[in-house]
Amino acid sequence: MEMIQRARRLRETDAIRRMTRETRVSSDSLILPFFIKEGKDIKTPISSMDGHFHYSPDRVHEAVEEAMEHGVDKFLLFGIPEEKDPVGTQAYHEEGVVQQGIRAIKEKCPDAYIIADTCMCEYTSHGHCGILCGHSVDNDASLEYIAKTALSQVQAGADMVAPSDMMDGRVLAIRNLLDSHDLEQTLIVSYAAKFHSLFYGPFRVAADSAPKNTSLKNRASYQVDPTRYQDALASAFRDAKEGADLL
Repeated sequence: MEMIQRARRLRETDAIRRMTRETRVSSDSLILPFFIKEGKDIKTPISSMDGHFHYSPDRVHEAVEEAMEHGVDKFLLFGIPEEKDPVGTQAYHEEGVVQQGIRAIKEKCPDAYIIADTCMCEYTSHGHCGILCGHSVDNDASLEYIAKTALSQVQAGADMVAPSDMMDGRVLAIRNLLDSHDLEQTLIVSYAAKFHSLFYGPFRVAADSAPKNTSLKNRASYQVDPTRYQDALASAFRDAKEGADLL
């Protein structure tokens, strides 16, 4: 058989496969999540995530130091406060658990790159990602709280904020508030298309953030339906237009 093009030539040996790889995994690309629990001297296993722990703000730097010894220097922080309320006050409090954790990490590990998860679900008594109004999440009312949570996290020392709430307009609200406080260089990474999916189950256990409101049992009304890829692309495009630096 006369065959000029043979794709298998580039698959023949380990050397050529390594040379032609388009996707490469490096520790530079890895982000390690940490779950910070309010209190002191806490390091307890997370039942849903084998090998991961809840840390109190005074001990989270231990895990950061260990990770950095293995080449991972970027960390995404989630918070579990002792007290929750309908508007998630501890999310944007100056002495909130994540804010405490950020300062503690930056003091011990100034070279660590800190990304703060910016959402309300870990802090609200109903477990939803925004502010409830009757039997639904009030998108526009939630933007103020989400933006000031991001501002509080950055003022505590976060290098980047990651809004995961899926409220329409959240990126623009955050960008405007940060810029008004001379924080134009702070990056926003948008989850862009956070799907309504059971894959988030282990994280919801770890962050104690599962919905608890009996009239609104899940997040289907504001997270993306997994069957709607066009909605996901539109969400990413909108976030980029509003000032998201990463999607």
